[in-house]
Amino acid sequence: MEAEQVDCVVVGTGWTGLISAKTYLDFEPQANLILIDNGESIGGSWRIERIYPSLYAQVKYGQFEYSFFPMRREGISDDGYIPGDTINKYLVEFAEKYDLSRRSRLSTTIRQITRLPGRGWRLDFGDEKAPVQCAKLIYSSGPTSHAVIPSWPMSDFDIPIIHSTETGTHLDALDKIQRATVVGGAKSAFDTVFLLLNAGKKVDWIIRKDGAGAAALMPPSIFGLVNTIDVMSTRIFASFGASIMATKGLSYKFIHRTTLGLACHKVFWRITNWIADRHAGYSRSSNAAKLRPLPHGEGIFWANGGLGCASVPNFWKVFHAGDVTVHRTEPESFVDNTVKLRNGSQLKTDYVILCTGFDKNYDPFDDDLEVQCGLKLDSTEKGKWARLETRAAKTVDVLLPVLRESGVPLRDLETMKTETINGEKKQLSFGPSRHYRRMVAPKLAAEGDRSIFFPGLMHNVYTPLVGEVQALWGVAFMLGLHDVPSLPEMEEEAAVWNAWTAKRYLTQGRKHSYGIYDFISYIDLLLSDLGIQTRRKTNPFADKFLPYYPKHYRGIIDEFRQVQSRKREGKSEAVDSGVGAVKIVLVGLLVAFFATILFGLYGR
Repeated sequence: MEAEQVDCVVVGTGWTGLISAKTYLDFEPQANLILIDNGESIGGSWRIERIYPSLYAQVKYGQFEYSFFPMRREGISDDGYIPGDTINKYLVEFAEKYDLSRRSRLSTTIRQITRLPGRGWRLDFGDEKAPVQCAKLIYSSGPTSHAVIPSWPMSDFDIPIIHSTETGTHLDALDKIQRATVVGGAKSAFDTVFLLLNAGKKVDWIIRKDGAGAAALMPPSIFGLVNTIDVMSTRIFASFGASIMATKGLSYKFIHRTTLGLACHKVFWRITNWIADRHAGYSRSSNAAKLRPLPHGEGIFWANGGLGCASVPNFWKVFHAGDVTVHRTEPESFVDNTVKLRNGSQLKTDYVILCTGFDKNYDPFDDDLEVQCGLKLDSTEKGKWARLETRAAKTVDVLLPVLRESGVPLRDLETMKTETINGEKKQLSFGPSRHYRRMVAPKLAAEGDRSIFFPGLMHNVYTPLVGEVQALWGVAFMLGLHDVPSLPEMEEEAAVWNAWTAKRYLTQGRKHSYGIYDFISYIDLLLSDLGIQTRRKTNPFADKFLPYYPKHYRGIIDEFRQVQSRKREGKSEAVDSGVGAVKIVLVGLLVAFFATILFGLYGR
């Protein structure tokens, strides 16, 4: 079948795919661009098929939107969180406004991607649809598009088994049941358990004993006074993180390179963890205690099992009042309509919901192409990358000594990658990719191939804003408007990132490109590459202590065009990251802040 010729293909119609398509058209308005998605509707993880009434984003209203396209204030909770149907409407309206709906081809699964001579791409769909060839490919399938659906030995078991992504299409059936079994400890499991308990169902919740444990949950607000996500989106909070992308400046030097700063860092996170623990009430019951993140007292910092926010109203109140039993084991078999567990327990159930997470969707790429695209390690280069990552780990230890020891025993990555699916052992794509800036394959870029990039694979809270900045950086790279460094420099950057995220987020950082707390430093990094101002507020106090919102980044495309214009005119302008006097003021404020915390803890 003859292939259809287009200029650019964007894979995915979620947050990252839509903004990538819009950004490409901003620079190439006449381009023949199409979007491809295997979902039945636009929205990616937030498409209408996945939505159910108690599904809320973990980011507050005003934070979960593109910088230039405000979201309607509909259905917002008292704590400021956004329901799924509001997000779905927002994405559909965005696609309509920017003429992306017409360009979208839904219910279309890519079976194979081939790299063509001359740096083009061919996409085959394996059905009656004609293949597509394109000059540019933006692969923005995202981190939650490819569900992991494990299987166990089964006989005489006719109870429905679904993945959490299917919950929205099974609401009528779930309404009729009395008892359900939920498998997994990710944030999707918390959402599913809440849905069932809130409807008065009995729940058996199974979380693997030797895994990463349940996700760490932040409260929706701090003592009901300030929204938690607002606090997380301040530069002062980011200073207390441990980002490899923020290892310069006086705040970093004080917190991470002095004895007093390291002590204050520990106190800060102990307080943060205590606030989350107190809100959750882990000590109220043996069931709740099984959800406490590890290590105890520091689980919120490490986010070993993932990080979430109890954004749905009354989450913990419903949990503590509900009929739920948490089992720290795993299924052994499904026999005679009974779920048999490895600890010997046997559970009767009416429904099984697998909240077993997601794999990276690299299926359309064959092994050789995965290697070329930085998605998989070249077996001939294992020694080189081992040396790079060993050296990188030492760099991380020096720059961020708080990450040297977590005290958490970790499973071997290879055992985490092996999963039984449809009765067969299969390898998941868990493990580090080796992309420069989490988007570009170093080898292709070093060859001058600017025909592909991979936005949206990094796990973070602020998906719309990060996606918007990634789209600008990636499209500008594609169109030759900014350059990348040499191959050795790109590989070293990828190695340092992988070593850092593995130390910073433990299990999650070893499985994924995980940067859940680090959106500000990551955005700063990309904007600096483009020559765009990183400090978005003129008031130094507001810049450090007040929340950053997407609206503060409005106009970055125009700013980038101005940078390009100055380059053509032979002018250059350094990105201002602060003035000496301002830094002195901020350090004084920082010390006062630490002193307040320490006095509050020990001065009583």
